[in-house]
Amino acid sequence: MSRVIAWPARTFKRFSADRSAPMAASIAFYSAFSLAPTLVMVIAIAGLVFGAEAARGQLFHQISGMLGKEAAESVQTIVEHAHRSGGGGIAAIVSFVLLAVGASATFSSLNTALSIIWPADNKEKSGVATMVKVRLISFGLVMGVAFLLIVSLVLDTAVQAAGKWVFGESPLVIIGDIVQFVLGLVILSAAFGALLKYLPDGHVEWRDALVGGAISAVLFSVGKKLFALYLTHAGTANAFGAAGSLAVLLMWLYFAAAVVLLGAEAAATRVEAREGKASEHEAPATADKGARAMPTPAPVMRVEHLDDVKPAAQIEPVIVPRSSSSSSSSWAQTVAKGVATLKANPSRIAIAAAGAGLFVFTKGSRRTQGRHRSAKA
Repeated sequence: MSRVIAWPARTFKRFSADRSAPMAASIAFYSAFSLAPTLVMVIAIAGLVFGAEAARGQLFHQISGMLGKEAAESVQTIVEHAHRSGGGGIAAIVSFVLLAVGASATFSSLNTALSIIWPADNKEKSGVATMVKVRLISFGLVMGVAFLLIVSLVLDTAVQAAGKWVFGESPLVIIGDIVQFVLGLVILSAAFGALLKYLPDGHVEWRDALVGGAISAVLFSVGKKLFALYLTHAGTANAFGAAGSLAVLLMWLYFAAAVVLLGAEAAATRVEAREGKASEHEAPATADKGARAMPTPAPVMRVEHLDDVKPAAQIEPVIVPRSSSSSSSSWAQTVAKGVATLKANPSRIAIAAAGAGLFVFTKGSRRTQGRHRSAKA
């Protein structure tokens, strides 16, 4: 039970430490401006299979369920203007290239955020090649979004047809709705797992990416219902007036980006806990080896002053008395002690020498003065 509580706690702690909330706001800003080219490309690719009108209708039906009717109409207007901006010939090619660059801006900003959560082991030098690599991966993910839209359309149509054929108009048709919800959750888990696998600069294993993708998919599905309920009762769009649709869109994009980053943090926390357990098992063995290999250190003696240190060579010698008279032996011991004392403290030798010199000098000067006096007399 403690692990179940500790995992979300560490996840939110990492989410705050990596400043994921400001990064989600940055991703939402880029996504708002790259949403139109992204949807134009997704509709164009999905339209090759189902037709442009069917793909556009299904896409805006999903947007209307998430953002509300007014925001969906605003997004539809933006996409229509972006679709009509291109001409023919060279203008169409230039328009397609600009659409591709604009559509990859969202995934490029998401790459920057996920690379903070999963940094690369060996940091490559940033340059044109790295930027082109990120843009190509982002463009490939845009194609993946279009593919998932196609799969979603096929599965929704198949599940609805099967539900009507099996259950008809009975109340058991809700089973088809449950199956449709579960399939949508699986598709979202695969989509988010692919983002967490290929977008970060660091190496991410599939099992960790799918765990993070599943968490993001569950939060996204639950949050989608709660967000629609909030928009219905809060009236946020009316509070912003003419910019209400843009405000709702930015709020939704921020929520989606935060959900993806939260799933990435949960997966990274799981990896961190798994690797931490492995290191804990290896730590005792390493500590035992180190304890056997390291010798016992010698005691350290604290020295307050240099005069407190006595070399081993300056230990006072033991004088063995000779077989002589007591007076001569005591005299010899006194001299030996004096010599040992002078050796132990050399400064005393200098003082003794200076005193002896001063004594000789004063005694000699007195004798000289006495001779001069006797000569005068």
